[in-house]
Amino acid sequence: MNSALASSCADFLDLGYRADIKVLTVRWLRSVSREELQAGFEQARQLSLEQEATRWLVDVRRRSSLDAVSSAWVAQDFLPMVARGLGSRLMIAYLLSPAREVVLRIDPGMRAATEAALNSAQPYSLQTFIDEGPATQWLLA
Repeated sequence: MNSALASSCADFLDLGYRADIKVLTVRWLRSVSREELQAGFEQARQLSLEQEATRWLVDVRRRSSLDAVSSAWVAQDFLPMVARGLGSRLMIAYLLSPAREVVLRIDPGMRAATEAALNSAQPYSLQTFIDEGPATQWLLA
C-alpha cells in the first residue's frame, strides 16, 4: 500500500510525503512572494522533521519569477539549517522548467545562488533536473 501524507499552504504550495519511498515533495503552484516562500519552506521543514524525511523533491516549474536574494537564502541559510536539524545528509532534487534552467545559467545572481547550492561543502546534496523520473531516481539511489 502506498502511504502518503499531504498538506497545502494556501494556494501556492502542495506538500506531500510518500512513506513508501521516503520522499517529501514540495510543489510550488505559482510564483510567490518572499514571505510566502519562507512560510512554505517552513511548512516543508516541519513536515520533514516529523517524518524524518531526508529526501526532498522540490518542483519549481510553475514559479516563473526568479529572485536571486530568495534563492541565496534557500541555499545558504534555509537548507543548511534543515540539514543540521535532521542530523543526516539532506538530498534535494530541484525540478526545473527548461526556461528556468537557462536563467540559472545566464543570470549572474541566480548563477551564484545555484553554485552555492551545488557546492559539495554544503551539509546537503542538491541536483537540478528537467524531468521528474531522473530526479526521483537520483533521490532513491
